[in-house]
Formats: sequence, structure tokens, C-alpha cells
Amino acid sequence: MRAAGTAPDPESSTRSGLTSLGEVGCRYQADEIRPEDLPMIAAEALTAGLDTPTLCELAGLPRNADARDIRDAFERALSEAGIELPDPGLARRHALRRLAVRLINGEIHLPT
Repeated sequence: MRAAGTAPDPESSTRSGLTSLGEVGCRYQADEIRPEDLPMIAAEALTAGLDTPTLCELAGLPRNADARDIRDAFERALSEAGIELPDPGLARRHALRRLAVRLINGEIHLPT
């Protein structure tokens, strides 16, 4: 049994899920996420508290479903959640920033 006040705040969880899904949308626009990974990402968003009809549909698609169907469902799910896809140029700039942070943190190395 949980102690009083230790249950997760569902609203906070949903906000966190929206933020995560927004980040995925940005990475999707920058071609950093493969379509076959989107159904599992949708399932994770559902567990974070997001719940839209198309998100449920996407979570139920197999990894080997047609990439166009997965992409269409993902974009509809974002729209239903009120998340706009960023401009591809902006998404690529964010991808470059993430890459620079990984380089600075020593997570990746330039070839010598």
C-alpha cells in the first residue's frame, strides 16, 4: 500500500508524456527515428498517461507494418495530442545541437 502523497500525479505524468512525444516528433522530423520504432514509442506514451484513439491504434501496429501507415498514424496521433511537428530545418538544427552535446560530453568521438 502506498503512503499518503506518494502516488504519481497523473497530470504530471501526462505533461511528461506530451514533452516526450514532442521530442520524438522533433527527432522524427530530423530522420533520427525509424518508423518501425514508432509503435513502441506510442505504447510508452500511453503508459505515461497520454490517450488518443490514434495513439492506441499506432501502439497496436506491428514493427513490420507499412512505413507509410505507421508515419500517417504517428502524425495523426501527434495532432490529436495537440503537438505540432516542427519544420524539418528546425528539427535538424536540434539534432545538430544534441550531437554537439554528445560530442562535448565525450559520448562520441570524431574520427582521427
